[in-house]
Amino acid sequence: MKNVVLIVLLASVSVWSIADNHGGSGKGRKGGLFKQMDADGDGNISAQEHEQAIAEMVSKRRERFTAMDVDGNGVVTKEEAKAMRGNRSKKGESSDNKKN
Repeated sequence: MKNVVLIVLLASVSVWSIADNHGGSGKGRKGGLFKQMDADGDGNISAQEHEQAIAEMVSKRRERFTAMDVDGNGVVTKEEAKAMRGNRSKKGESSDNKKN
């Protein structure tokens, strides 16, 4: 029973936080996180839409982890993480240069 209450509480807080911080005001990519999660566009986030958004976030995090784990040993070292951050900033610099 404690687990059910905890899960419901966490889900409620996460949706509330998303709505509060990314209320679909047109900010950010694709018009805000709330709009991204509202797959059917009804102005509400259902439990199913919330779970789908979490699954997509987890998938993206796994992809990032795999990209950082250069040697493929299932562990990301500080050096691998720093190298990834360096690569990301270099990509940002090169895209900035293209704009100018």
